[in-house]
Amino acid sequence: MKPDRLRELTINVSLVLAALALLGILGASRLVLEAARNSFFEDMRVRAGIMARRAGAAMFPREDLFSLHLLVNTQMLDRAVRSAAVYDLSGRARSHSDPDKIGVPAAGREIAAARGSRVALTQTAKLRDGLDCFYFSEPIVVGRRRVGTAVVTADSATLREKTEPVRRKLLLIFLGALGALALLLEMRGLLRRERAAAALKSAMVHTVSHEFNNALTVIDAAVFMLKETEPAGGDASRADLYGAIDYERDSLRRFVKNILNEARMESGRFRIEKRPLALRELARASLKAVDGLLRRKRISVSLEMPKDPVMVAADREAMALVVSNLVGNALKYTPEGGAIKVSLAGSAREGRVSFRIENTGPGIAPADLARLREEFFRTGEARAAAEGFGLGLKVCSDMLRLHGSSLEAESEPGRFTRFTFSLPRAA
Repeated sequence: MKPDRLRELTINVSLVLAALALLGILGASRLVLEAARNSFFEDMRVRAGIMARRAGAAMFPREDLFSLHLLVNTQMLDRAVRSAAVYDLSGRARSHSDPDKIGVPAAGREIAAARGSRVALTQTAKLRDGLDCFYFSEPIVVGRRRVGTAVVTADSATLREKTEPVRRKLLLIFLGALGALALLLEMRGLLRRERAAAALKSAMVHTVSHEFNNALTVIDAAVFMLKETEPAGGDASRADLYGAIDYERDSLRRFVKNILNEARMESGRFRIEKRPLALRELARASLKAVDGLLRRKRISVSLEMPKDPVMVAADREAMALVVSNLVGNALKYTPEGGAIKVSLAGSAREGRVSFRIENTGPGIAPADLARLREEFFRTGEARAAAEGFGLGLKVCSDMLRLHGSSLEAESEPGRFTRFTFSLPRAA
């Protein structure tokens, strides 16, 4: 599967999971809030039960009003409690958090229901201010004798205040999931826009490459006709000109291949076929193709290669492009009277073959070495020394990466530049 397709599939799966998580959070939030509400109610019921047991001790065998008032007002220290009261069997408030209601008969169906119940009750009523009021009552029993009713109330405002921390946490979780969903949607949009731009770029590259190839075909035919009509023993300078034309034509052809292969690699359509390959022959063929220009620039070439071919496992077309790019770069940036050194060494112990090409010249600044593999990047020294597009080394690096290798660069400004890579030996 192509990398961009795999990325979009990953994002789409993540989107589905994020949407499911969002729905899960919404469903779980209701359950969590319900659990927080139930926990608050349970706490109030426990409070009413404790209050009933302590009120029983203050009401039997003799009523202790001081203890009852202390018990009721102690409940009010908790902000969750709206009111607290202790009623006797006749329904009079023996103690109440509102002093005006002490000794007054209880009114309201909730209190009547609480007085008539032998078990704890939880009731809800609507207050005049629009809030819901929750009544938690517990019978006051001493032995088997009921002596009154303990009541604790709370309202919906208190309930909301108590559950607010849980609400905030759930809101943060929800916003986080929503943000992740929005981010994934944006990533998918960017990926699709990138793919559309890549498709447009690919179409433009193929169009330009096609036009280049048409022009090269015409140049090939023209050079062939000129050579065929050249008289025997013609001027040597004309032969050099033909050599220069051949070199520039090959450079253009290599440039077209670089653009096409880079576009193919970006779109995931480039495939390599590893077969036994002699790097020595590729290096010699690349040097032979530029022999005329080497002589014109008076560049000396030294070869350090094993006597017998050392085979590597690699794609021939890809490695031919890598080697020709490196040789072309060395030739381009080596000044007149300079030197190029090509070496090939195989390590039987490591099972790899190392290729190295070094040339004298302006070199590369340390700060620029790390950027050589960037698309269309050229150093200041390179721009001053020769024309170019800054694509060759990027293609070399990408081709070698497909072979499980990498392009290493070393340089000393003003002295030399050296490129090295290694490939596994062929079985």
